[in-house]
Amino acid sequence: MISRQHALNSYIIFFEQMKREDLVRLPDFFADQARFKDPFNDVTGIEQINKVFHHMFETLDTPKFIIDEAVLESDVAYIKWNFTGASNAKQLKLVGLSRVVFNDRGLVSEHVDYWDASEQFYMKLPVIGSILRFIRNKAAN
Repeated sequence: MISRQHALNSYIIFFEQMKREDLVRLPDFFADQARFKDPFNDVTGIEQINKVFHHMFETLDTPKFIIDEAVLESDVAYIKWNFTGASNAKQLKLVGLSRVVFNDRGLVSEHVDYWDASEQFYMKLPVIGSILRFIRNKAAN
């Protein structure tokens, strides 16, 4: 049985070095019926998780995760990360936190990402961003 600390360390290295061709290694890290959730997806199973990451590589140039810190308590880890990539020559930078649950075999049974999609993504879109900025400014006054 793999220690959870070792599983977390391996998971972090995988995410920081992940390339499209590494997606075949997802079963090394995720349990068969693992759940993955972020502001755009809520999927279960390695095949569906693979689709999420495949889409990321299809739509972004040079996506990259940089892990700032990680804390493990029992079977739950909290991972603070920065994500960068580019879409249509526009740079994307996100800061977020993931809650990751490991099972007894050291595989991820749940990975939930928390990041502010409105501020870090939607606000930067041309039309919807201006509407959201207007609403935010009105609400602040």
